[in-house]
Amino acid sequence: MRYHYIEQGKESVVTNFMKNNKVTKVPEKEKKKYILLAEFITRFEQGKIYTEKEINAELLKVYPTGEYVEQRRYLITFNFFKRSSDGNQYWLNI
Repeated sequence: MRYHYIEQGKESVVTNFMKNNKVTKVPEKEKKKYILLAEFITRFEQGKIYTEKEINAELLKVYPTGEYVEQRRYLITFNFFKRSSDGNQYWLNI
């Protein structure tokens, strides 16, 4: 699943939902979630394998504590990441 957006739209979402590089409130609309996660994945290296624990640790640096599990699922749903069948390994899919 991919959403198309323009830079101005991205800036609006980031301005409205982030402060000091942290998400202050998770948007309800999927497209806005997509935009925030598109920004989030810039923290990761292409070709590197990450553990679920590493993904969680990065999510917790940016998202409110109660939101990281849902956002990790969206990373897969939006095809930003692929994961192994046992859920232990993640890698960028961009």
